[in-house]
Amino acid sequence: MKKAQVIWTDESLGDLEAIYDFLLDKSPQAAKKVARSILARTRQLEAFPESGSPQDTDKTVSRSFRYLVEGNYKIIYSVEGKALYVEAVVDTRKDPASTRI
Repeated sequence: MKKAQVIWTDESLGDLEAIYDFLLDKSPQAAKKVARSILARTRQLEAFPESGSPQDTDKTVSRSFRYLVEGNYKIIYSVEGKALYVEAVVDTRKDPASTRI
């Protein structure tokens, strides 16, 4: 069985960087731990790309989204063939209406 390729979009990398930078001010150890746990969580998608739950969206889009939860963060992704695109990483404690997906 061929693994799916996980591709991080520029926007999702920006989300991860913003989370890291925010936590870095409070605790460098926490920042590293959270970033590593989010990255590790996406590795399951290589073997099981459909393992996340469907993401509800109010916006009209041509593709569907799924998500995984890691700690306080929702990892939103889309699957296109053998490629999987991490689209956003959002803090679940924020207003869901602010999510760009």
